[in-house]
Amino acid sequence: MSHWTESTWHVDLTGGRSWVEEATLAEVAPVIGGSGRGWQIIADQLPPRVDPLSPANVVVLNPGLFVGTRTLGSPKLTAITKFPTIASPDRRFFTGSSTGGGRYFGIGMRQAGCDRLVIHGRAESPVVIAIRDGGVEVEDAADLWGLGIEETSVELVRRSGADAGVLAIGTAGEKLVRNALAIVDRTNSLGRGGLGAVLGSKNVKAVVATGSGSVRAARPEEYDRISRELITRAEEWPRREHWIKLGLAAGWSTFKHTQNPGIWAKDRWDELYGEEKRLESLRSVIACVSCPLSCRLRWEIPGGEFDGEQGLGSPYSKSATSGQLLGIEDDRRMIHLVTEANAHTGLDYYTTMRLIDFVTRMFERGRISARDVGFELRRDYETYTRLYRMTAEREGIGDVLADGWYRLGEELGLDPQEYWYAGVCKGIDFIYDARPSRFHPLMMTFLTRPRPHHGGSHTRTNSRNKTLDEIREQVEHWGLDGETLTRIFTETPYSGKFNVGRYTAHMEDLMRVKNAVGLCTIYTYQALVFADDIARLYSAAVGEDVSSRELIRRGERVSNLAKVVNVREGFSRSDDQPPEVWFRPMDAPEGRIEMQDYYETKVLGREDLARMLDDYYDERGWEIATGHPTERRLKALGLGNYANTSP
Repeated sequence: MSHWTESTWHVDLTGGRSWVEEATLAEVAPVIGGSGRGWQIIADQLPPRVDPLSPANVVVLNPGLFVGTRTLGSPKLTAITKFPTIASPDRRFFTGSSTGGGRYFGIGMRQAGCDRLVIHGRAESPVVIAIRDGGVEVEDAADLWGLGIEETSVELVRRSGADAGVLAIGTAGEKLVRNALAIVDRTNSLGRGGLGAVLGSKNVKAVVATGSGSVRAARPEEYDRISRELITRAEEWPRREHWIKLGLAAGWSTFKHTQNPGIWAKDRWDELYGEEKRLESLRSVIACVSCPLSCRLRWEIPGGEFDGEQGLGSPYSKSATSGQLLGIEDDRRMIHLVTEANAHTGLDYYTTMRLIDFVTRMFERGRISARDVGFELRRDYETYTRLYRMTAEREGIGDVLADGWYRLGEELGLDPQEYWYAGVCKGIDFIYDARPSRFHPLMMTFLTRPRPHHGGSHTRTNSRNKTLDEIREQVEHWGLDGETLTRIFTETPYSGKFNVGRYTAHMEDLMRVKNAVGLCTIYTYQALVFADDIARLYSAAVGEDVSSRELIRRGERVSNLAKVVNVREGFSRSDDQPPEVWFRPMDAPEGRIEMQDYYETKVLGREDLARMLDDYYDERGWEIATGHPTERRLKALGLGNYANTSP
């Protein structure tokens, strides 16, 4: 145990220097390690109120503690930074984390001996940051600047070897489009909300990682035994065969209900974008490193104007929702735009398509004119693709769209809260809409997390129609005491059969644990791995016996650090508010859809959600009026030195 350490590599692009910091288990353990330690670095080193696209911003790349070991489903890399999404009318910016999988990048970092990379400053010209055995180097990337993600990634693998991992940005990141993200190993997105733009502002085209070392566990035999047990459990999962056949495309039976925009009849949507239609273009399913399930996809568009075009990632859910919103019945046309985003521009497909949906609808309704946007907008594919490319290039009205919802509202006199699907909070449009999804804990975390995205918080409650016993069984593995369980599972008139606000607080802390160790959220979503399983693995990895209760408490420290950092930026309860559209009924072909609790016992109103938010803050020991951590709670968590944070 005394020999277990974490190695943080720093690179200062402005000063042209790099250095390494070693931390012992005693220093790292209170915040788990991995991205937990990354949040601590951000809390200590990121100055408040800096422009996210300035050299003063910091990026921390954190592979999980289990990444590179022979356990199941642990490929995850977490990026922490101040994101450039304009999050409020007065132009505040949140600091958040984004987590994604991969096949080579995270393991390449760890095999090189780098447990974490901290990027400071800004390079004078385009660069690639290379993580290799023995250190980090900054290399010229002038020949890569202007290339797409696919071309860049393939070229860097050619230069560095077949096992090299690559995190790359596209042309939209170079042009500082605020929603631009990064792609890891050509298959996994990372950084919804603008990580690609932050790296672009630093002139970082890519980070490449490759190493030849090993990733050790403190108690290897114990770690291997637990890992084999969990791998067997996953291999025996009854739905595994279906999942391996379709990857993330296998979720249609739930998705067609929970992410339904309510414009087309569900039968029609199923015919145009459902499981059978997906099989027409699906060519293979790709696993992240160490995953016995597999969810990434390789596709090839059959026939039509994009015949033979291939792509990597996960195209089906995003193309299905956007296709219905935009009225495009040919799924191949929408999949083409996903391919373009993943392989070339790095645009966030969800946000870009919804901004295009919003502006073309408002033009159709006479709210804006050709004088406002520069040309006649139609509700057709040609207009959509033109706006998409203008956004990626920051041309004309695309420059406005590239800055997101609040600038669009300012320039065109529109309110982002008018958008009719899923809604907007802190400048981010949600993937899910609480009306067809129902208001479950994952919807709550879109409001309460600093960066409004699920972040890997999935549990059984993300599936429809789980019994209360099934939900409680999963929670009982979290190691909570009886009083806490009673608070969570006491029925209330505003939340239903379980308390969503109180549940969400602990679910988020478990999410912090999963991200710190690198475990994919699919395993808690499908209840294949429980919190006490993670605790057993963690204990064997670092050589310290830790219970699930203690591990989640350490996750709570990380949640509080993340909140403290954002309190410094002026965020409070007033920012954690549900979108207005959730309270407007959705008139779908099958009938009216209103936001209800998980078990559909009542229609929820603003007061109901306000009371759930009260419960969430109360469960955390935060001030209910402001949503800020109290000095008492921070001191109880050993974070007293952060207690004097002021907005």
